[in-house]
Amino acid sequence: MTKRERVMAALRGAPVDRVPVSLWLHNFATENSAETLTAETLRLARRFDWDFLKPQSRAQCFAEMWGLRYAPSRERATPYTVTQAPLATAADLRRLEPADARTGALGEQLQALHAIRKAVGIETPIIWTVFSPLMVLPFLLPGGRPTVLSLMRSEPAAVDHALGAMAETLAAYARAAVAEGADGLFYATNMATGELSTAEQCRRFQRPHDLRILGQVEGAPFNLLHVCGEGILFDEFVDYPATALSWATVPGNPSLSEAHRRTGRAVVGGLPAKPVIKGLPPAELEARGRRAIAEMAGRFLLLGPDCSIDPDTPEPVMDAATIATR
Repeated sequence: MTKRERVMAALRGAPVDRVPVSLWLHNFATENSAETLTAETLRLARRFDWDFLKPQSRAQCFAEMWGLRYAPSRERATPYTVTQAPLATAADLRRLEPADARTGALGEQLQALHAIRKAVGIETPIIWTVFSPLMVLPFLLPGGRPTVLSLMRSEPAAVDHALGAMAETLAAYARAAVAEGADGLFYATNMATGELSTAEQCRRFQRPHDLRILGQVEGAPFNLLHVCGEGILFDEFVDYPATALSWATVPGNPSLSEAHRRTGRAVVGGLPAKPVIKGLPPAELEARGRRAIAEMAGRFLLLGPDCSIDPDTPEPVMDAATIATR
């Protein structure tokens, strides 16, 4: 099978010659321009020959559209430093307006996507990262997630306004990403855990904006929904318009087979993420991959990590993920 044939068959639950596999990781020194993000993505693609690509855009690029400023890192495994978080009050949230998704930091990401697609051709599926508006908002406030949670309780209308402005922008960005060659989104949220949200808050502040964005690319063949964290509110996402689901298979979260049974959709996972993966012996990572394949009987599974992996994960460990599928 070609990579595209293999990935699309796995998403449908059809027989595959082997389970498709991919990993994704930041390189904090190379994610700050379209040219260096493209170069690093292509280096990883050549070195590891993954079945699909999730280029690792810098996490702060979405918040940059509304004034986040940062000092870039020059080290592969050392994150950036925030120099300005632009919002502070409910009044600031009410003033937030949609941005042009083809300009600024997001325009830069689209340039990288265009270049990556041109370089790898059509046979390698690409999924493109988009954060839920509720995941972006903490980047814009000095207090981060605790401040957002407080404002959700005290100023819900202001939070809704800000999320709506972001959703309009990110819906346009999602459409543009598919137009530039993405096969779908890697659509992520890290605010849907029992520790951070109730089901009611999830439905009020997350679901309408998520569906607005995902609805713009519902026809794309490979939309991956990633719900990050422990104790996720899984039931709130079972009917989202996504081709496949991704989450951490840790205690309190569903297993791979349980999530497939409850949704009928393909799952992406089976391997640990940061900070665990880089310390594992390659043989242990290979064994975990093989157990995931056995759990799913080789169907409806794309082998991948629970979340992004450490930038300094040893290459033999990364190779073991591919060996597990052979």
